[in-house]
Amino acid sequence: MTENHRILMVQPYRQLVEKAVAAGFEVVSIWDPALQSEAYLRDVARHSRALLYADFADEAALRALVRETALAHDVAHVLHLGKESTMLATAQEADALGLAPNPPEAVRRLNDKAAMRELLAAHGLSPMRSAVADTAGQVAPLLGDFGYPAVVKPTRLQGSAGVRLVRSPDELRGWQEEVRAFGYEGQVVVEEFLEGPEFSVETLSADGRHQVVGITAKQVTDGPLFVETGQLFPAPLPAETADAMGELVTALLDAAGHRFGPAHTEIILTAAGPRIVESQARLGGDRIPHLIRIATGFDIEAAIFESLAGRPVAPGAAERSAAISFFQLEPGRIARVEGLDAIRELAYAHDLRFPYGPGDELPVTVHSGSRHGYVIVEGAGPREVEERAGAAEALLRVTYASELLNAVMAEPAQPMVPERTLLVLGHLTEPLRIAKSLGLNVILIQHKDKFDPEQARLADVTFVADFTDWAVVEPLARAAHQVWNFAAAISLTEPGLEIAGRVNDLFGLGGTSYETARLLRDKLAMRRHLAEAAPQFAIGAGPLTDRESLAAFGRAHGYPFVVKPVDLTAGFGIFKVAGPEDVDTVWQRIEALRVGGVDRGTTLYQVAGYLMEEYIPGPEFSVESFSFAGRHVVVAITEKLVDETHFAELGHAMPARLGADDERRIEEAVAAFLDAVGLQDGPAHTELRLSPRGPLLIEGHNRNGGGRIQTLVQAAYDIDLVRYALAWPFRLVDALEGRPEARAAGCVRGLIGRPGTVAEVTGVEELRARPDVLAVDIAARKGSVVRAAQDNWDRLGLLAVTAPDTDKAVLLCEELAATGLTVRMEGEERS
Repeated sequence: MTENHRILMVQPYRQLVEKAVAAGFEVVSIWDPALQSEAYLRDVARHSRALLYADFADEAALRALVRETALAHDVAHVLHLGKESTMLATAQEADALGLAPNPPEAVRRLNDKAAMRELLAAHGLSPMRSAVADTAGQVAPLLGDFGYPAVVKPTRLQGSAGVRLVRSPDELRGWQEEVRAFGYEGQVVVEEFLEGPEFSVETLSADGRHQVVGITAKQVTDGPLFVETGQLFPAPLPAETADAMGELVTALLDAAGHRFGPAHTEIILTAAGPRIVESQARLGGDRIPHLIRIATGFDIEAAIFESLAGRPVAPGAAERSAAISFFQLEPGRIARVEGLDAIRELAYAHDLRFPYGPGDELPVTVHSGSRHGYVIVEGAGPREVEERAGAAEALLRVTYASELLNAVMAEPAQPMVPERTLLVLGHLTEPLRIAKSLGLNVILIQHKDKFDPEQARLADVTFVADFTDWAVVEPLARAAHQVWNFAAAISLTEPGLEIAGRVNDLFGLGGTSYETARLLRDKLAMRRHLAEAAPQFAIGAGPLTDRESLAAFGRAHGYPFVVKPVDLTAGFGIFKVAGPEDVDTVWQRIEALRVGGVDRGTTLYQVAGYLMEEYIPGPEFSVESFSFAGRHVVVAITEKLVDETHFAELGHAMPARLGADDERRIEEAVAAFLDAVGLQDGPAHTELRLSPRGPLLIEGHNRNGGGRIQTLVQAAYDIDLVRYALAWPFRLVDALEGRPEARAAGCVRGLIGRPGTVAEVTGVEELRARPDVLAVDIAARKGSVVRAAQDNWDRLGLLAVTAPDTDKAVLLCEELAATGLTVRMEGEERS
């Protein structure tokens, strides 16, 4: 080993860090904290000399961090053994510094499906018919000459995502819709459909010399999808066939210029001989390294670092067989799971994963990420392994829930009164207490992830079900209405607003309709509606379809402009496109979000379509209002404290520091907006900017504002808008005559941390003891992983205070946030 034994690893799995350290290396690690849990990253950090964080969707930032870290820590090598999406960028930066064990061109030739197919053709290896389309939309003309059936593969999606056998134009159109859902716009390889069993060849290279570690037999679903359901190592093959596969893979690695590290190459054994399907410069997935270790005793993961240290490694012969078998269950909602302990007790079962429990929905398996878990077994040979895998799988018993999910009924003190019975969709616990204090009977439909046993004690009836899914809620609502004849339905949580509107419409209850709730949640629909119903609020807007639509919008409406999800909140997924130079970066980040989905925040949200709209300049405000039979009363105007570099709100100040004319213009704008969308009753939270054109709407919601705004409303105006929302449908409160006078002021500051891992949080209880502190909400704990603020979900918490006027409230909040609370990160000294 060289004297410099420091290495930088990007996306290193925790076992790889441990094995690198065991081989004598000091490891500096880079991870995207959105891709793993805090507990997992703590394990990585425990074995690393340093753990740094990057947003892997931001390629430029990742490249800069790789360069800076490699130089700062004086590392000898830069390795990337994780997923392919960031592998090439890392290899290119490492190569520029002279620290790449493998040439970046070799990485590209293996990982890029189109480049690999071109390389094979140039060297006369693995002959098969193929073609490349620049986009999924250009595949149809190719297939006119190519013919059906054919296999279509997006070149830059991972695993089996987007890989499909198409046998007709109709199936091709279905595949194009699937790829569009991934947000994928890159090249597509079209290949002839090969018949035969499928295998993978695992290799390990050092100084350009390649060793075949072993061959795994795959079990794969029939087309049109190609999802692996099991792996058997070693594959039961004649020696000459195994040798032919090994020689073919070695020739590919030589042609690619692969010099160091593992490679995973997939092969179909056709009647004409082995044909390469694809290859990647990484270890095989599906726990294949573990199967190799069980069968041969050879640890391919540890061998990577032994080779890097210059020590020889020699794969062993298989003495046993090992297999991973993926559970293949019917999709549906789980009521009960049995048999997991019995599987764990099997002497031949090495590992078990079944990440589902009662209340979870087993998905339809369409790719590797939607499989249902697995069991790993070992045996004397292939037949015994197959029998043992079957026996283990038979022990797993899943009972599915009925359509009407668990109903929990409290013992009523007296019969429920229909005229005072409220259906509630997905609230926190406190609103239920308020409803009961008003003398209401409550039927609660609550998501399992948000359920609190206290809620079942407060509500008269509780259904544990997904209140965001109309297919689930409709039969529950019909049954509840038939039995208890509830008089009103309400939700004050974003994912339940449209569903509450559907219930109102279904039974003619009044309240906010589905159409109004939909217009408020779907920002694109709202923009289109306002263009006709309230043209004074019209701005340039349109749907995002592909990368070119970004550039076209900039040309049509100018820069900057904003891109945001059509139906999310809390500033999540919003990007500002400052100029043409930002188009590619923003498109890459949106692609990553579309594929990866929501990576933090509540599980009740999903990323759907994206909207582009003109950037509105000017100070930003939010307005809390309540509507009484079509008469809109502004209760409070809140001044937003923002940072233009990101979309995380820094805080709120109430009442907003505005002149009388501006206040009047905002009140008139909010009333016009609520009239335009058809809101008649209940709360609204409206966000706008005072632009040079006047007040322009950003978005609106038929709920109360979050971020402790309601705490400020109570402190400043002594009005509980949650209570109003619950009481007004039953006319248990009087309508407000007009806008109330403020009796005090308040301020909320979002607590923004530095990227890293939290070591300790101090000062919380001292702050809570102060009479001028309304609330201290801290999400950060020791060990919490913090990343750079992008949206409201990245805040560490909130601090809310009150003072006689807004200036004093803002100053007090800033002072206490800066001096009264300390969040110390790992590596920082105590002050």
